[in-house]
Amino acid sequence: MDTFVDVHCHPYSKPFGQGQPQGRQSQDKRNKTSIWHHDPPTLGDKLVNMVLSLTRFRQTDFTASGRGNVRVIVNSLYPLERSFCRNKLGTGLPADLPVNFVTAFGNNYINRVQAITSSDAYFTELCEQYAFMREMDGKVVLLSGGQKARYVLTKNYEDLEALVRNAGSPDVITLAVMLSIEGAHAFSCGIDNGSVPATILENIATVKQWAHRPLFITFAHHFYNELCGHAESLTGALKQALDQHEGLDTGFTPLGEAVVRALLSTENGPRILIDIKHMSEQSRKHYFNLLDTEFSDQDIPIIVSHGCVRGNDTNRNQYHDHPINFSDTEILRVARSGGLFGVQLDERRIGSERALKHARGHIHRKDILFSWAELVWSQLRHIAEVLDKENLFAWGTICLGTDYDGIVNPINGYWTHREFPELEAYLMMHAHKYMRNNPPITNGFNQLHEGEIVARFMGGNAIDFFRKYYR
Repeated sequence: MDTFVDVHCHPYSKPFGQGQPQGRQSQDKRNKTSIWHHDPPTLGDKLVNMVLSLTRFRQTDFTASGRGNVRVIVNSLYPLERSFCRNKLGTGLPADLPVNFVTAFGNNYINRVQAITSSDAYFTELCEQYAFMREMDGKVVLLSGGQKARYVLTKNYEDLEALVRNAGSPDVITLAVMLSIEGAHAFSCGIDNGSVPATILENIATVKQWAHRPLFITFAHHFYNELCGHAESLTGALKQALDQHEGLDTGFTPLGEAVVRALLSTENGPRILIDIKHMSEQSRKHYFNLLDTEFSDQDIPIIVSHGCVRGNDTNRNQYHDHPINFSDTEILRVARSGGLFGVQLDERRIGSERALKHARGHIHRKDILFSWAELVWSQLRHIAEVLDKENLFAWGTICLGTDYDGIVNPINGYWTHREFPELEAYLMMHAHKYMRNNPPITNGFNQLHEGEIVARFMGGNAIDFFRKYYR
């Protein structure tokens, strides 16, 4: 069995939220503040998810990850934005209840975020989340059946390689955990336009000196951060309750450009790469222009850590054609930069209503797994065909970036990391059928065996990327 990699998920989020106000991680896996606390979805959880699109169970608790053979995890730290908890119902109990019901973070955490008065609180929390992850770094826990397991925070690719090489040890299951950040508001900006540029730059330099520095940052997120515009990201009840309009679909600010320069610089510490997910289309174009003008002589890959495609004029009715997803031009841009495109396993992003309707309605588990894996395969296929048409390697950019435990609506059947072996198996079926049926892949170097295609997606491409850039 291959080693699986998830380049964007939030395993710390529910235990950290449940652990407030202490913010400590328990060494007892039965405690909800443990990242190993196993909370698989019940039948009721699945029904609530399918009817209300709510995911209250844990998708990436490390017990599920270990059992699903997910051995490399990019844990995305995210100080929850104040605007997520200050909704149109105010900040009292009537406002707390729906936010907690959607996120399962706990009322103590929600109240903490509602009380934020300064963007400095974001950086404070970022450091607390890092400390939370360090508490159980390398410590062995005992899973059911007597299996020993641990997670280890990595500092560079050499760390990662050594852990992956020994991850299959029968004695101790080891998960290699890397860090990323979601939202540059984490460096102390985004509250009432009151950011202090010197403080932001100082905080960036501090993070670059962490023992386990983040490899990349998702620069924008749900709300305006004073740095760049964001794409609309909320749907359903959250869209009705929360206001994303400030900064929506706008471009970069001068402060945002300065922050990008500080992140990409190697003079203030190791480079932190930029993930363009959640940026507005205008901001993405602006960032590409910065790369073309100020960084044209440098090897800087473009990352989409958790995204989906928009499709084109020939197949747009199969995909979710929305600015938060990515155009063919942007896909080519990622590939030509040597970047990564992590496919997000979120029902709201992965297909058009027509495609989702086709996937729904199955009763037998094997039919559910087959039909929803087809939506994932459709993402891979589209990216491959776009790249092949431009005589580029078709299968080297794609990877998994689930966004699990990031308030997503997972595709049916693949509820948690535990189901990754099934995802691999069913993707293999779709890839086999595609490659044996005269696909519109014209370049011989793209005519790969289905096993290699799926192995690249499930982990190989991400490992290759880390080998080059995680130094």
